[in-house]
Amino acid sequence: MLSYNRNDNEIVLCREFSSDAEAHIAQAALEENGIEVILDNEIFSRIYPIGFNSLGGIRLMVRNRDLNKASEIIDSLNFYGE
Repeated sequence: MLSYNRNDNEIVLCREFSSDAEAHIAQAALEENGIEVILDNEIFSRIYPIGFNSLGGIRLMVRNRDLNKASEIIDSLNFYGE
Protein backbone atom coordinates (compact mmCIF):
# COMPACT_ATOMS: atom_id res chain seq x y z
CA MET A 1 0.00 0.00 0.00
CA LEU A 2 1.32 3.43 -0.96
CA SER A 3 1.39 6.07 1.72
CA TYR A 4 0.94 9.76 1.11
CA ASN A 5 2.95 12.32 2.99
CA ARG A 6 1.70 15.85 2.42
CA ASN A 7 5.10 17.20 3.47
CA ASP A 8 6.53 15.71 0.26
CA ASN A 9 4.78 18.44 -1.73
CA GLU A 10 5.89 21.27 0.54
CA ILE A 11 8.04 23.87 -1.24
CA VAL A 12 11.42 24.18 0.47
CA LEU A 13 14.66 26.08 -0.03
CA CYS A 14 17.25 24.03 -1.87
CA ARG A 15 19.99 26.57 -2.49
CA GLU A 16 20.60 30.32 -2.52
CA PHE A 17 22.60 31.97 -5.29
CA SER A 18 24.12 35.42 -5.53
CA SER A 19 24.54 35.02 -9.30
CA ASP A 20 21.56 35.17 -11.64
CA ALA A 21 23.48 33.05 -14.17
CA GLU A 22 24.23 30.26 -11.68
CA ALA A 23 20.61 30.19 -10.52
CA HIS A 24 19.40 29.75 -14.09
CA ILE A 25 21.99 27.07 -14.87
CA ALA A 26 20.89 25.16 -11.76
CA GLN A 27 17.24 25.63 -12.71
CA ALA A 28 17.86 24.22 -16.20
CA ALA A 29 19.78 21.22 -14.84
CA LEU A 30 17.03 20.39 -12.36
CA GLU A 31 14.22 20.81 -14.87
CA GLU A 32 16.14 18.60 -17.31
CA ASN A 33 16.00 15.94 -14.60
CA GLY A 34 12.26 16.35 -14.08
CA ILE A 35 12.43 18.50 -10.95
CA GLU A 36 10.09 21.48 -10.76
CA VAL A 37 11.84 24.68 -9.66
CA ILE A 38 10.75 28.06 -8.38
CA LEU A 39 13.24 30.92 -8.38
CA ASP A 40 12.33 33.30 -5.57
CA ASN A 41 13.71 36.83 -5.15
CA GLU A 42 14.82 36.83 -8.79
CA ILE A 43 13.37 40.26 -9.54
CA PHE A 44 15.64 41.93 -6.97
CA SER A 45 18.72 40.59 -8.76
CA ARG A 46 17.70 42.53 -11.85
CA ILE A 47 16.69 45.70 -10.01
CA TYR A 48 19.67 45.75 -7.63
CA PRO A 49 22.52 43.93 -9.38
CA ILE A 50 25.13 45.61 -7.15
CA GLY A 51 24.85 45.00 -3.43
CA PHE A 52 22.16 42.40 -3.99
CA ASN A 53 23.56 40.04 -1.34
CA SER A 54 22.39 42.35 1.43
CA LEU A 55 18.82 41.75 0.21
CA GLY A 56 19.29 37.99 0.07
CA GLY A 57 20.19 35.91 -2.92
CA ILE A 58 18.08 34.18 -5.50
CA ARG A 59 16.40 31.32 -3.68
CA LEU A 60 15.98 28.11 -5.64
CA MET A 61 12.95 26.30 -4.26
CA VAL A 62 11.90 22.68 -4.90
CA ARG A 63 9.39 20.22 -3.50
CA ASN A 64 10.55 18.52 -0.32
CA ARG A 65 10.43 15.11 -2.03
CA ASP A 66 13.00 16.34 -4.61
CA LEU A 67 15.35 18.11 -2.20
CA ASN A 68 18.05 15.43 -1.91
CA LYS A 69 18.20 14.73 -5.64
CA ALA A 70 18.20 18.46 -6.43
CA SER A 71 21.06 19.09 -4.01
CA GLU A 72 23.10 16.29 -5.58
CA ILE A 73 22.53 17.68 -9.07
CA ILE A 74 23.50 21.21 -8.05
CA ASP A 75 26.60 19.92 -6.24
CA SER A 76 27.62 18.10 -9.44
CA LEU A 77 27.58 21.43 -11.31
CA ASN A 78 30.66 22.39 -9.27
CA PHE A 79 30.02 26.13 -9.26
CA TYR A 80 32.67 26.79 -6.63
CA GLY A 81 35.45 24.61 -8.00
CA GLU A 82 35.14 22.09 -5.19
